[in-house]
Amino acid sequence: MGTNMYPSSSLLGQNKDSAISELPVDELIEKADGFAGVFLEHKYEIVKKLQERKHTCGMTGDGVNDAPALKKADIGIAVADATDAARSASDIVLTEPGLSVIISAVLTSCAIFQRMKNYTC
Repeated sequence: MGTNMYPSSSLLGQNKDSAISELPVDELIEKADGFAGVFLEHKYEIVKKLQERKHTCGMTGDGVNDAPALKKADIGIAVADATDAARSASDIVLTEPGLSVIISAVLTSCAIFQRMKNYTC
């Protein structure tokens, strides 16, 4: 993960840092590596803004507060020990701790897709 981390106040234009406050919120979201202290409405808006800029957006989460953004994302991923709300809003539910299992899931799904493609062509 990169170092362009911003507080949630920067999403509302309340940040005193002049370099951040000059950027429109859409650009700030696109350039950011992450945000700290965000609430559920921030998460949803971040996903929405990225999708409006034609990005395919994935979201990971574990709680009720993540559910709206997990549902809105192109792919919602509930991590291990997530709440029932997060699990039901997600496209994928991880059953093992950590995010490294996402890599295995992507590689496996690519192999399955390639087999299906070869079979139908």
